[in-house]
Amino acid sequence: MNDRNSLIFKFVSVFMIISLPMLLLLFFSNSYAMNLVREQVAQTNSSLLSGQMSYIDNKLSEINTYMFRLALQDPAVISLELQPRGSDEYLMTRIAAANTMEKDINYYSELGALFIYSTKTKDLVMTRANGSQIPQKEDFLQEWLRNEGQSLDQGDGWRTIMVANLPCVIHVVKSGQSLYVGSIIPIQSLAAPSNKVPLVADEQIIFFSDQAEPLTATNISPVYLQQLTSKILKTDKAFHTVEIPDKYLLVTNRSQVSNMVMTVLLPEKSVYKQLSLLQKLIYFLPFVIGCFLIINLVLLKKIVLNPILRVIRAMRRIQEGDLTYRMPPSHSKELALLSETFNTMSAEISSLKINVYEEHIKTQQAEIKHLQLQINPHFLLNSLNIAYNLIATKKSELAQKMMVHLMHYFRSMIRSPQKMVTIREEMKHIDHYLQIHKMRFPLHFDYAIEMDEHVGELLIPSLIFQPFVENAIIHGMVMQEEGFRLKISCYEEHADHSRGFWIQIADNGNGFSEQALRKFVTSGQTSEEAGNLGIHNVKQRLQAYYANEARLMIGNGLEKGAVVRLFMPKK
Repeated sequence: MNDRNSLIFKFVSVFMIISLPMLLLLFFSNSYAMNLVREQVAQTNSSLLSGQMSYIDNKLSEINTYMFRLALQDPAVISLELQPRGSDEYLMTRIAAANTMEKDINYYSELGALFIYSTKTKDLVMTRANGSQIPQKEDFLQEWLRNEGQSLDQGDGWRTIMVANLPCVIHVVKSGQSLYVGSIIPIQSLAAPSNKVPLVADEQIIFFSDQAEPLTATNISPVYLQQLTSKILKTDKAFHTVEIPDKYLLVTNRSQVSNMVMTVLLPEKSVYKQLSLLQKLIYFLPFVIGCFLIINLVLLKKIVLNPILRVIRAMRRIQEGDLTYRMPPSHSKELALLSETFNTMSAEISSLKINVYEEHIKTQQAEIKHLQLQINPHFLLNSLNIAYNLIATKKSELAQKMMVHLMHYFRSMIRSPQKMVTIREEMKHIDHYLQIHKMRFPLHFDYAIEMDEHVGELLIPSLIFQPFVENAIIHGMVMQEEGFRLKISCYEEHADHSRGFWIQIADNGNGFSEQALRKFVTSGQTSEEAGNLGIHNVKQRLQAYYANEARLMIGNGLEKGAVVRLFMPKK
């Protein structure tokens, strides 16, 4: 039976059809909630970054305005380009400009250094803020000004620069034809306000250059830092997810007046902290549904399927022929009614089958009795005629012997068809029959009976193989020089696990025709003659006594003659 038609399959299918949409809805809701929370957290952090970056841009813009004022309005700076280097006027102007920068640098706490550089005289005037980490040596600045500073336009804004391994931003404003005013600001001073922002666990604020070079300290390993920087370079999105190796929410904000990028790196587990209970519920729910399904299947099996299986087993027992089987009572009202109805039906079928079987047995018994009473008149007349001739020729002993054989033969023929006899008794009956024929044809007929000693007491139905002996004499006997010989053998089956014996009747007569053998294979009969009725009767009796355990085989011998083999189980 197809499993798809079973109740369990249908129940599980209905349960899954109902449960799966619910699970999918929960997963979708969870995913939607996670995306919504991620977007809200990203927007919050983006707003935070925007505020911090606006503050930094404002500071840079203020300093930028001051630099323009210093470069274009300060008399000392303007006069510095006009005085020849080495003159007293140049020296005094240089000191005045330095004093101005030293005074003004204290107004801007973020500034690390202010400088004025003349490309014509190669002179550098530099002022450092108190506590500034900008090195005293000015070689780095002169080199940078020679290589890059002069190529910058005033609109290029602030650029990142490494000063003695100190990340800084630098901006240069041109004053006149050959004079430049610039300022250097350490990134740490710009990032100082953002360090005061309260952060969750493992959250980091990191500054990068536009080339994704980190400008502030971070505890990210170099391998994952490279992945992070490549992600910053490849995308312009305000936020996205990165794996380094755990999942982080990366929020970025680019400066409007510099090439800095300010980022917030937030672990997703912190983002979804408020959703942890819902996530656990989502992951735990399939297990709960699975347990619920198992419990329901167990209850379904106990309440519904087991009683149905009991009914199916009972029906199979009845189908196999066990009409005595009865279903046990059930605690369920409906199933109890079903069991009672089934038991009543089984009892009625059993009674009906017994009645039909008894009628069939009676019919078989009547047929067998009728067949037993059908004594061949020719055989009786010929036997009596031989007895008369023996008496007429005064061979009284042979006549007496003939009459004894006839008496025993007819006594066995008219006994009850229900009687089971031993093989030894049946062989004596056949011996009487064959002795009569030997007395009729003393020169042309002979026989032999062979039997294993230990099979003699086994029981068989009376007259079960006599029809084959009669047919052998009637249809197979021929008058030939060597005479007609009949051999009856009874021996035990020698195959492993065998519980039966064989009776074989073989002769040296004409044997079966090919047509008769084919007819026996197709219909179980050899011909439509009267003698074939006895063979049909034997088959019916074998079926009645042994069911399908007995076997009947007919054929011809290797050289000539017919061979009939009959297998019966031991009784």
